[in-house]
Amino acid sequence: MSKIKNVIFDFDMTLGFRTTMWTDTVKELLLENNVYATSEQIRPVTHGGVYPWSDPTVSHAEFFKDRGWWETVTGNISAGLSENGICTREEADKAMKGLRERFCDKRYWKLFPDTLDTLGTLKEKGYSLALVSNHIPEAREIFNSLGLGVYFPRMVISSEEDYEKPRPEILSKALGDFAKDKTVLVGDNYFADVLGAIQFGMGAVLVRKPNVTGYNYYCKTLEELPALLERI
Repeated sequence: MSKIKNVIFDFDMTLGFRTTMWTDTVKELLLENNVYATSEQIRPVTHGGVYPWSDPTVSHAEFFKDRGWWETVTGNISAGLSENGICTREEADKAMKGLRERFCDKRYWKLFPDTLDTLGTLKEKGYSLALVSNHIPEAREIFNSLGLGVYFPRMVISSEEDYEKPRPEILSKALGDFAKDKTVLVGDNYFADVLGAIQFGMGAVLVRKPNVTGYNYYCKTLEELPALLERI
């Protein structure tokens, strides 16, 4: 019988996803404001140090400097668009005014087909569940709209805390009263989820992404997780 009694889940690309992410959302908004740019042009802007999780060693106090979450992120993206010659700063600011509303639109957020069945199975088997996610301020509302609230009495969202995964401060909040030696963190990111959990003293399971590191505890799909947990 497995010694694991508690499972903490990541969200993005573990339980669910947004059908278009930052690059394509910015591209949509620019096009709607008569600015054409390719995804290849935009990607360096939306994959730089734009978000608080870009450098988890930096606290939110240091990153945001008393500015709001969306004010900071949209400002960073606007600056990057103009600095990379994609459009003027005025054009960028105008287009990015719509970023928060568009990115938070619940119609874009989906669960993987095996998510709810797997969570249901784990709950039936008596596992205690929690969720920890590096995410936007509206994440809790989005997760609840997807039906996750019934499975996760504890949701820890980085935008509500002062640090991002894999910092021990946020992992400790997610752990709560769970015993470390009876808990695993399940996620798709080898560095933020797997190594972060191991360094914190928990177990970890890598899911969905190709297992290029050859990590021992790996599931190609989430539906494989209950059986794997029995072997840990």
